[in-house]
Amino acid sequence: MEFLAFLFIVVGVVMVALWLYIVRQGDAEFDFLVDRRSEFILDELTKEKAVFSCAVPFLNKGTQDGTIMDCYPRHLMPNEYYKGCHVQSRLTLESNSRNDGYWEALIVFKTTGDAIVLTLTFTDENGNIQQALADLPDMPIDIVYQAVARSDWYISKKRLVMPAAEIQAALQQGVVEQ
Repeated sequence: MEFLAFLFIVVGVVMVALWLYIVRQGDAEFDFLVDRRSEFILDELTKEKAVFSCAVPFLNKGTQDGTIMDCYPRHLMPNEYYKGCHVQSRLTLESNSRNDGYWEALIVFKTTGDAIVLTLTFTDENGNIQQALADLPDMPIDIVYQAVARSDWYISKKRLVMPAAEIQAALQQGVVEQ
């Protein structure tokens, strides 16, 4: 009987030790560093269209590798702010750029990262993009991502703000360069 009690104690101690080991392993923890993004630059300007982009670094701050299974932008500006101007947003991985809008699942090793390129395209149906963007306010944009690591998959987001002053400055620089 004493041997059986001793055996239960040993098994209990081993189980507690194993549980502590597993808990200390941690998980992946993704962070999109929107405060360290590059400035929005003007990539293309025509009479009816303006295309802007910026780079946003991200990092796996966790203690385990993780996978970003999906990542996409969601611009948060109703049509009332545009007055006939349509906006499209998309992103791609800076180190593996794609032009089809598809996010290829990405394994991000612990303590490493990369950057995404966020692209916004404004198209004015009246053919005067400069006028359409003249009164554009700051635009919030969510970077939404689905991730998985040791824990169950989850969806999270990080908010970035596209400052109107930065867009106006990029537009003015683009007009001078044309």
